[in-house]
Amino acid sequence: MQHCPARAAQRLAAAVLALVLLLCAFLPRAHAAELKEKNGIRLLSFDTSHILSIGNQTSGKCSLYALRYARTILDGKVCSGSGMWSNGAVWSAAGYTGYAGTRAECLKKLYNELAAGRPVIVHLKNTTVSGVKRHTNRTSTYEYHLTSSGWSEVNYPHIATSSTYGHWVCVAGISSTADPENLTESDFYALDPARVTANGRLAVTRLLDDTLWVENSPLKVLG
Repeated sequence: MQHCPARAAQRLAAAVLALVLLLCAFLPRAHAAELKEKNGIRLLSFDTSHILSIGNQTSGKCSLYALRYARTILDGKVCSGSGMWSNGAVWSAAGYTGYAGTRAECLKKLYNELAAGRPVIVHLKNTTVSGVKRHTNRTSTYEYHLTSSGWSEVNYPHIATSSTYGHWVCVAGISSTADPENLTESDFYALDPARVTANGRLAVTRLLDDTLWVENSPLKVLG
C-alpha cells in the first residue's frame, strides 16, 4: 500500500514540532521577579542567600557582579558569571542591552522595568555632596542592612572608583513613595557590588540624585 505524500509530510512536520517543543522545555528560561513591599522598600523578590553567596565584587569587576545579581534574580538560582566577562562585562551573554535617553526618560524606563519584574544595571558617576565631613564625591546616600526587625540605616558612602569608568550597580528596588511622574535617582535602591553584604547581612544602597551617567551608557536592560 502506498502512503500519501501529503500525509507523510504532515507526520514529519508534527514530529519535528514535537522535538522542538521538547528541546525548548529544557532550555534555561528567565522569569520576571515580583516587586514586594519590604519595610518601606519595594524590592524585587529573590533568595537573599543567593546574593550573599555571590558576595561583594573583586577589584574592577563591578559590572560583572551587577550582572550576576540581575541574572540570579531573574533565574531564581545563583549565576556563576561564566562567559560574561572579557575585559569588561559581556552584556549580551546575559541577555542585556543598552538603553539611553534623557535623565527623565532613563528614570521612567528604570521604573517601568522594575514594575515589570526586571532588574536594571545602572551606570553611576560621582556627585559632589556638601555638608559632609569626608568623601564629598559619592554615588549613593544611605546603606540599608536587612535585619530580623527590618532595615537598619547606615550612612556609608560608596565612591565611584574611577572618574573614567564610573560604577555599575544592579537596581532592584524602589521607594514605596516614588511618584512615577516625578522620579529622581534617590527613589531607587540597588544591590551595589562594592558592598552587597555587610557582616553577613544583605545590604542595599539608596542612589544619590544626579549620579546617573546619562551621557555614558546609563542603563542596561533585559532584552
